[in-house]
Amino acid sequence: MAVARSVSPRVPFRLTPLVLGLLPGLLAGCSGAFEQAEQRPCPPVRLEATTATLTAFRPGPGRDLTDVELEAELAGYRGECQYDDDDGTVTVDLALDITASLGPAATERTQTLRYFVALPRFYPNERGKQVFESTLAFPANMDRVRYVGEELSIEVPMDPDDSALDYPIYIGFQLTPEQVEFNRSQRQTRP
Repeated sequence: MAVARSVSPRVPFRLTPLVLGLLPGLLAGCSGAFEQAEQRPCPPVRLEATTATLTAFRPGPGRDLTDVELEAELAGYRGECQYDDDDGTVTVDLALDITASLGPAATERTQTLRYFVALPRFYPNERGKQVFESTLAFPANMDRVRYVGEELSIEVPMDPDDSALDYPIYIGFQLTPEQVEFNRSQRQTRP
């Protein structure tokens, strides 16, 4: 499996990208963990099963294995948080781990993934959700890549009496309604 690199996402307001890079040792075998410099809790980060996988089919009605262009999974993350009591914020630094496979219907070796970072506490304000794109390049003769190192820095403003646990962060692929329904149907057929 190859490790791929993508373009840095552009992020408005208080959600800012860090330098992208290959971090092969950092995320190996990661399913989601935090390192804390302090004893205060970090906001919970959730990779929901419904949006943690992506199956992209070629255009048209076909929906079997031969129609798959791309499959991807948010395999995990590593992160840490830091409090700034003067500003009343907690900054969450995350590095995402994404695996992706080209399907039999793929015609391009470069694929674009869209993912979101959502803070339900701020919904429906635009601060509640941001969508990003990452481009994965599949090397010749390799149909599976592991993209390690999509780094984000999320600055969460908090009320003084709140706990960071009251500010969950959701990460998932930005899916179409059809892709969400496909994921739900796949979960129902698994034992």
